[in-house]
Amino acid sequence: MKTDTTLRLNRTQYRSFAEQAKKAGLTLSLSTFRAMGYSWGIFNPRAKLVCLDASADELSFTESCGIQLSTSVDAGKLRNVQRPEIDWSVLEDHEIYPFIVAHEIGHRVDNFCYWDTIRIDDREVRTRCESVIRSVNEVLADRYAWNQIRPGEAVPLCELGKSLEEEVAADIELMDKHMPRVRRQPRALPAGRYLHVHEAMLMTDAHVSFVGSRVSTAAIERARHPRTYRRDSRSRAY
Repeated sequence: MKTDTTLRLNRTQYRSFAEQAKKAGLTLSLSTFRAMGYSWGIFNPRAKLVCLDASADELSFTESCGIQLSTSVDAGKLRNVQRPEIDWSVLEDHEIYPFIVAHEIGHRVDNFCYWDTIRIDDREVRTRCESVIRSVNEVLADRYAWNQIRPGEAVPLCELGKSLEEEVAADIELMDKHMPRVRRQPRALPAGRYLHVHEAMLMTDAHVSFVGSRVSTAAIERARHPRTYRRDSRSRAY
C-alpha cells in the first residue's frame, strides 16, 4: 500500500532496526527530520560514545560509529525525491523504514572510501573520482537497500537513472580500478536491547522508552549529567 501519510517509528521497529544495525557494527540513534538537516537517515563514520550495558548500575562505555534515523517520514515527500538511479516512488509504505535503515547500513558495508582518492597518482583520474564519489556512493547504498528489501528483483530505474546508466557504470568501473572497495563484513556488536546503546538514546525520557524499561537510573544520570574534570593549573615545585 502507498499513501501520502506521515509514518511514525514505533518501539518495536526501533529495537528491530537497532539489532540489524549491530550486525553491521553500528549503533542506532533517533532524531527528527528537521534536526537531521531534513534527512530521514544519516550514516556517521565518526565514533560516538556508547553505553556497553544500559541496564547496569556499574557502567562502562566505548565508542562506535552509527546511523541516525528520523522518528517520522513523510511517505509522499520521500517518494518524490529525485535519486541518481533508483525510483523511490515504487516503495510501499511498509518498505520505507526498512529501506532507509538498509541504505544507511549500505554506506558502511558497500561504499567507496573518500580517503582512498588521496592515493590516486593520476591527477585527472583523481579529480574525476572526487567529483563523482558522493553520487556513486548514493547509488551503491540504494542498490544495497533495494537488494535487502526485494532480493533478486531488478532495480527500478528512474528517468535520470536511465539516462545516466552507462555513465554511472563507467564511474564505478574506474573507481574499482583505482580505489577498489574493501568488501568485508564489519565486526558485529553484541546483540541485546540494552547492549551498546548510543548515548543520545539516554538523553530524554522519550528516547529511553524506545530502548526499554530496564534502562538504569545510573545510565540516564551519566548521560544527562556527565562529570566535568577540571585541570589543576596550580604550579608545583619539584
